[in-house]
This record gives sequence, C-alpha cells and structure tokens, in this order.
Amino acid sequence: MRAFGGAQRPPESSLARKSTRVVIASIRAKFTNGVLTPLEPLCLEEGREFVVSIEDAPHEAGGKESILEMFEGIRNSVPPDTWDALPTDLVKNKKHYFYGHPKDGT
Repeated sequence: MRAFGGAQRPPESSLARKSTRVVIASIRAKFTNGVLTPLEPLCLEEGREFVVSIEDAPHEAGGKESILEMFEGIRNSVPPDTWDALPTDLVKNKKHYFYGHPKDGT
C-alpha cells in the first residue's frame, strides 16, 4: 500500500473503476438506406466502438432554428389545457409561486 494524504491507499487493482463517457465530437449525419453517413470527415480510431446519441436536426436551409420557431416548438409541446391552468398573475407574483413569498397587492 502507498501513503495517500496521510492515510493508506489500497493498490490500484482494488480501486473501484468508474465508467465515464466523454463527448468526442458532435457531427451532422444523414440516414439513408439504414446507414448513418457523416456529413463531414471524422478523425476517429479505426475499429473502435462508439456510443451514438441521435437528435433531430432542424430542417431549415441554414440549419439553425429561429428563436420564434424554438418558442413555437415549446408552446406546441405542452397540452393547451396546461397553459390554461397557469395563474393569470404568474408574472406579477412569480416569487409567490416559485418561493412562497406573499403575493403582491392589487
């Protein structure tokens, strides 16, 4: 055993090993005939396995969603009756609803 900060540290082989994932790259790819094809060159180790996370890309010509489209998507993702259930004084009394402060007068 080796000293570690004044205490004894167990040998490396007995230490618990944690599995950590590191994002190596974020790329755009096209899915055609059951195959994902990168739209840009990749500098990755040949034969190595990777975990692939898939997100839907915006279909806009510039490839970026406008802020209005982003808010429209958020609005459409929430059922309409949920919006109706929000208090009408939410903005004015946000501290009350978020933190339990007394409501503002009026």
